[in-house]
Amino acid sequence: MRRRRVFGTVFAFALLACAGTARAEVQKFIINCGGKLCPYFQITLTPPHGWVLDARATWHNKVQMMVPKGTDFASAPALIYVQVFVHRDKRQTLADFARASNDRWRAHVKDAKISALPMVKRANGKPGFLRFAFENPSKKEQAYELGAFGIDTDKDGNEFVLDVVMTGADKAALDRAEKDYIAFLQAH
Repeated sequence: MRRRRVFGTVFAFALLACAGTARAEVQKFIINCGGKLCPYFQITLTPPHGWVLDARATWHNKVQMMVPKGTDFASAPALIYVQVFVHRDKRQTLADFARASNDRWRAHVKDAKISALPMVKRANGKPGFLRFAFENPSKKEQAYELGAFGIDTDKDGNEFVLDVVMTGADKAALDRAEKDYIAFLQAH
């Protein structure tokens, strides 16, 4: 009897150890997108203190949307969203990915001004987030944004690029929420 208990205890600890190391940061899904199946990716996230995941906006926009408690996508003075992309070309550095993304944004928003900000180190030991500030005068709802690019993986070791953006129409609202945004980046 004692031997079975010891084996059961060792087996349980082995399962816990495997579960802890196998937990993926990026989760993969298949969704219906206009009559065909498309891949969709999310990270395992914890909203910053005082923020919640807006499930309705997340589902509708197909990106994870976080808003301050007591608000929703339509009423939040600032919101944080996370997009996850497959890192297809491993020769492309994170800085190259960020530059290409920022160039696409400038082509889309002709009056956009983008400034580099200091990198944010991550508590999980993964490479830091490259950060940028955006001013978009012609985009009333997205007039001010803070963007960050980072690398993450799934349980199989596949690489993904995270694009974590805090956006809003009022710069003062983003300034008030910036510490929460930085805390989110550091934790992920």
